[in-house]
Amino acid sequence: MPFNRPYPWVLAGAGVIDILGIPDGSCKYASTVWGLEGNPVLAVRPVNHPGVRPSKSVWRGTNAILSWSWSGCEGNKAEVEVYSDQAQVELLINGKSIGRKKVKECKALFKVKYAPGTVTAVAYDASGRETGRSELVSASGPFGIAVRPEKTEAKTGEIVYVPVNVEGANGIVESNADRKITVTVEGGELLAFGSANPCTEEQYHTGSFTTYYGRALAIVRAGESGTVKVNASDGRESVSAQIQIV
Repeated sequence: MPFNRPYPWVLAGAGVIDILGIPDGSCKYASTVWGLEGNPVLAVRPVNHPGVRPSKSVWRGTNAILSWSWSGCEGNKAEVEVYSDQAQVELLINGKSIGRKKVKECKALFKVKYAPGTVTAVAYDASGRETGRSELVSASGPFGIAVRPEKTEAKTGEIVYVPVNVEGANGIVESNADRKITVTVEGGELLAFGSANPCTEEQYHTGSFTTYYGRALAIVRAGESGTVKVNASDGRESVSAQIQIV
């Protein structure tokens, strides 16, 4: 892809940490290479665009994200990247082994069919001894909006970041059930609300935005006293969360 992008691109989409502060596969791959991850790391290339080849560039090594929650994508081809500094890794889907692979340059790639549930990576050293494991879990139960302030107390005038996600009943973010959400604030000021979608005509100052891979973020300034109430609605359901001003 060329560096310049046509309208309505608003973000380069090249960062290893997106505009919401969420790390992607590139970030976790780098931290693995630098020896900062004690266990193997799982990242999945988006499963909801079967047959579509991603555009590649020197700015971003992969479009994989840390999610195994792709509603409606059962049976789609899935490419799972496992990052590890060990000799081998094994991949399991819902407890069933898909096989083991040698790790090359701290990475192993598995091509599988997507099935909701749990995907697990197990790392082994050169002698075959297990050294660590990790997993990603699918969202389950009815999907709904979740408002999750990064803190529950704030000082007068303090800026608070408030993730607004589409989640399953088990608290896992769903990557393939995006909704347009409207956020309002009582007892404070909504400074911005948006997602990490790099190509959109939606605007951060309107209070309404569509989630991207299930995530959005509200930026709120606390008022003078009392409580800040952050409300989120998609027209079907409304939820809220409170931040106490101290």
